Formats: sequence, C-alpha cells, structure tokens
Amino acid sequence: MSDIINFVCLRILSELDKFEKTKTIPHALLDGAFTMEDIDECKEHMSPKYRRLAKRLMKEYDTTIENSIDSMRESLKKDYNHIVNHAYTNSNDFWFPVIASGYRTDINPVRALYYEVRTMVNTFNDGNDKHVWLAGLITDKTFNNQLLDALAADITQIEHLLKRYYWPMLKHSKNIPLELFHARQVMKDARHYYTFFENLQNWDPE
Repeated sequence: MSDIINFVCLRILSELDKFEKTKTIPHALLDGAFTMEDIDECKEHMSPKYRRLAKRLMKEYDTTIENSIDSMRESLKKDYNHIVNHAYTNSNDFWFPVIASGYRTDINPVRALYYEVRTMVNTFNDGNDKHVWLAGLITDKTFNNQLLDALAADITQIEHLLKRYYWPMLKHSKNIPLELFHARQVMKDARHYYTFFENLQNWDPE
C-alpha cells in the first residue's frame, strides 16, 4: 500500500471501531471524508474481524442511502449551487471589464480569463495593447499565485462534493442529477486551468 492508502485505511479502521461501539454509521463516511470505494480497497488488508465490520457497515450504509436518496438529491443540488455561486474564482479580483464585455454576464471570470489568455498566447502581437496587458498580468507572480490558490480551493470543494455524492447517487439513484455531471466537468476544467496558468508563470512572449 502507498502511504496515502495506509493513512486512509488507518482512518477507516478507527471508524470501524467506533461503528462497533456506537452502532451508527460514521459521520465521516456520510460526509465524504472517505468512501465505500476506500473501504473496498482497504478490505484486503483487514483482519477477519474488521472485514466483518466493514461488510456490516456497507450494508447499513446502503440501506440508509436508499431510504434517503430523495433528500440527498436535494442536498446535492443545494451544495453544488452554493459552490458555483460562491466559488473562489468568482472573486472580483479576477473580473476585468475589458474581458467581461465579450462574454455572457454570468460566466466565471477565470474561465473568461482563460479563453482570453489562451488566444493571446497563440496569437501574441506586441503591437496589441490588450495582449501586452494580459501578458504582464498573467506573468505577475502575485496575481498568478492568487489565481492558482483560488482554483485549488474550488477544486478541493468540488472533490469533496463528488466524494460525498457520486458513489451513492450512481448506485442508488435511477435518475442521476445533472449537477453531478456538471461538477465533474467543472473540476476537470479547473484542473486544466490550474496547469495552464501555472505553466505561464515564467512565460516569455519573445
């Protein structure tokens, strides 16, 4: 096992001990701190006692999710909308009228910035004032690091949402909420933007 897997498995063993004593599903599992997949991965390294506990926990978890899938679906929608509406990348620090004017009013400003910078990088013209401004902005270490921090924070939030909802929704819901698919796309995009902007920290148009 890797060090990360070891850490997760140790956490699960601790939660299984609590489960045995309290007879209640660990909050950490319901909240997405670890998932059913994590338990599955760790089972092969467990003693027979912990395997039995893990099997019992998984069964009770499935029953609980089946009985509360409608409320979980509503919670997913609320949590997703909250993350999108309060995204760190929605900060006014990344909103510039010269960029925003070319996009719909509700676009995430970092997404709009990505489109503009990508175009600038591919077609850079030192006689274009906007290109020169964008190049200076995106290679400014303070601004670039602030941008990366915001993207990292959004990625963490989306990852937590997916860990909490993806597995139970996929297994127990006949109609998968669109928010779940949107969340996966948002995370994929944010990771791409992070790599893109990080690689531009030392970009030289010359």
